[in-house]
Amino acid sequence: MLHPKLLAKLVELRNTLERPVYITSGYRCFEYNRKVGGVVNSYHCIGLAADIKVKDINLITLLEICENIDFSGIGLYEKNNFLHLDVRPTKRARWRE
Repeated sequence: MLHPKLLAKLVELRNTLERPVYITSGYRCFEYNRKVGGVVNSYHCIGLAADIKVKDINLITLLEICENIDFSGIGLYEKNNFLHLDVRPTKRARWRE
């Protein structure tokens, strides 16, 4: 249920890192998105977003690599040690938890 553009960028990320990229949250139905506290218009609900973790790599370093791959949306969640990545069709967005 993930958009092909998102999958392509995630594969590019995995190939760049030469290690597994763990998707902790991908596509979400609206009910589950509400249950986990996602925003109403979440890109997860239309297959354009994934939350990821990568073992043994600094989160800031991972963020910089994702910037080079040019994900449209990147959210940094230091408390739970993951990045939100998306391929939104609108302007680029960057945020911190």
